[in-house]
Order: sequence, then structure tokens, then C-alpha cells
Amino acid sequence: MQSTEGSSMPLEESLWFLDATLVLQAENRLFRVFPGILGAKSPVFQDMLAFPQPENSETLDGCSLVRLTDSAVDMTFFLKAIFHYDFFEAWPTRAEFPVVAGILRLSQKYQVDPLRKRALVHLSERCPTSLQKWEEYDEWESEVSNLAREVSADWILPAVLAACCWLELHDLVYGLPAAHGLTTRIILTQADIALCMRGAVKLHTTWTTTLYDFLWVPREIPGCISLSHQCWERRVETRRAAEGWRSRKILPLYLWNEDDWESLGDDVCPPCFQFMQKSYVVGREEYWEALPEIFGLPAWITLEAMRDAALRDN
Repeated sequence: MQSTEGSSMPLEESLWFLDATLVLQAENRLFRVFPGILGAKSPVFQDMLAFPQPENSETLDGCSLVRLTDSAVDMTFFLKAIFHYDFFEAWPTRAEFPVVAGILRLSQKYQVDPLRKRALVHLSERCPTSLQKWEEYDEWESEVSNLAREVSADWILPAVLAACCWLELHDLVYGLPAAHGLTTRIILTQADIALCMRGAVKLHTTWTTTLYDFLWVPREIPGCISLSHQCWERRVETRRAAEGWRSRKILPLYLWNEDDWESLGDDVCPPCFQFMQKSYVVGREEYWEALPEIFGLPAWITLEAMRDAALRDN
């Protein structure tokens, strides 16, 4: 037996159980855990630990030592979710993105299905498939896109890629500065960078125009009570001014806001105002429905069926 007694590697104190018999190493971090519990949760670890240990296998403090290729950060979150029942609670309790991502990656890799589903729920709830819930989006953008690709959570992608379209070109190509204490920049795949570049053109032209059509389509709004075409003139004036807003680095959904409605409401009659509000809602819904196709993905109904199947109990 090859012993590594006296190792100077840092121990993860919250995952160093003195009466446990298995030491895991991920990068330069050590974890001392119970193999029986780990094997009961993960069939992959169960199979791994079932193999007889060769005579020259490594040990640490009298425990079998298994070296893993996973990120130390991901492994910390994953093992805490297994050995500390209150670490990763079910939604709607919120967890930071690195926690969700690490647990999702490793629960999928090591086939801890209940934990994988819990992490997918966290991800799906915070990156919704419905326009009504999108206002609560957490703006993880590039990080979420990469994770969704990695775990085949395609229903996450349309709205997140749309958000990425409005990054500055430098950040889109070279990555966003790291967040959550990470040290590397978050970079999209080359394929997704290309998708975002093409998507940005469509969103910036076709869909920005479409979302402003409520201002001047139709020319005569049924029930208008203004005199001397006052409503029409105000609508046209606002629509022309909106052309100058294309340069804003804002998603089309947010180019028109409550202040704009308040200003417009002072200058048009109530029937015109109500008609435009309804038209604007319809335009937003059409925009949302178009997102999957813009990024080469199936329609929302198909993506939501994929999500439901991934979260369904066997």
C-alpha cells in the first residue's frame, strides 16, 4: 500500500469526517467521507468502490485515497449536498449559481438523479420559459448558456442567448469578467458566439421594429376621440423618435418602459392608449415565441416538453 500520510493539501473541514474511511482528492483539495453513503447515492461511485483495491493503492490516514478529475469547487458543493441535508434545499430556497452549476454537473456525471433534478429545477425556475416570469431573470447569461449546453437543458437557451446578444462585442467574443469569486472569464462556445451575432442582427432590426409597430399600426385606431388627428400625430412623432433608441444596449423587451407609457398617455385619447397597450402586449408575446427559431432551437412547446421529461419522476 502506498501511503500519502502527512499530505500538506488543504482539507475541506466540513467534509472531513474523522470516522469515515474514504478520502477523495479533487485538484488540491481533500475530502474524507463515508463510502457507504456515497455509494448508496451514486451508482457510479458504488461501482467504482466495489472494485478490489490493488496492493499498491494509495492511502491517507489509513483511508483509501481516490483521485478525481473534477473541479475542487464543484466537488465541494456536490459532497455538501450529499452529506449536509440542509446545504442545497429545494426551490424556492435560492442558491448561488456556482452551487447550482457544480451540483448539476457532478450529479449528472455521478448519476445522483434526485439531486440532478433538484438542481435542474433551480436552474429552470430562475431562467424561465415564459415571458411572464422573465422579469425575474437573474442575468447569469454566458454562465447559464454554457451550463445548459453541458447538461442538455436546451429549454434554458433561447432567452439566455437573447440576453447574450446585447453584450458588448468584446465581452461576447472574449468573455465576461468572472463573477462569484471565480478567476477565469466566462466565454461562450464559438458556435453560440456565432448564433448571438446573427441573432443580434434580427433582434436589433426586425424585432425592435416589430415591437414599436403598436405606435403607428393601424393608422386609425377604432374609437379614437381626438380632434384634428392629434393622436396620430403624437404616435408618429413618438415612433420616429424611437428610431434613435436602436443604439441602446438594451433587450427589445425593455426599450419601452413605464415612463414612456406615462408620457404617451398624456398626449393621446384613452381609447388609443388602451388599444396600443394591448397591441404592445401582443408584440411582446410574438417576440418571445420567435426566440427559439432565431437560435436554431425547437419551439417553446417542444422545449417545455423536454424540460418536463427531464424533471419527471421515473
